[in-house]
Amino acid sequence: MEDICLKMVRVFQEKPATSMSNESIRYRHLTIPYLFGNGVDLGSGGNPVVPWAMSMDLPMGEFLHYRSNNQPENAIHLQGDARNLHWFRDGVLDFVYSSHLLEDFLDWDPILREWSRVIKPGGHLVILVPDKELFNEAIRRGQPPNCAHTHESRPGELSEYIKRIGGFEIIQDKLTECHPGDYTVLFIARKL
Repeated sequence: MEDICLKMVRVFQEKPATSMSNESIRYRHLTIPYLFGNGVDLGSGGNPVVPWAMSMDLPMGEFLHYRSNNQPENAIHLQGDARNLHWFRDGVLDFVYSSHLLEDFLDWDPILREWSRVIKPGGHLVILVPDKELFNEAIRRGQPPNCAHTHESRPGELSEYIKRIGGFEIIQDKLTECHPGDYTVLFIARKL
């Protein structure tokens, strides 16, 4: 099984990012080494970061409103609120992945506690969020603002939250710096 997964990882790492504005695709080469086994992509839009991830997004009515009436690209396996992963018992997932979703919530502590709850020991929490200063620079350069953002981040902020929650080894918490104008913070932690 691991040989098949390693082959898939190589294929995804070799695929260039498309012109789509999908951060999951753009940063997949950085995140895929932590996305083995059973996991969930929160806010996937029907396009999970890896094909073996369960895809979760808003209920269809809210999804269509938020996504400007665009249909999801593929099946969304779970529909609901990322603040409540009631489908999963404690410690059953190998990874929880979230790309540019967390910044839509003001209070991160209960959300991160819920996401942490479902990860098994040895599993990974992988989060991409915009850096507030760099995102504001991108807006000044012409990127459209995102009115859903209520809490943009900075490198180190997610580490502070996870240290308060406890039970994780922080692997990365830094700017991705993958392309000019990049404003994304990559956070990866392993559950102890």
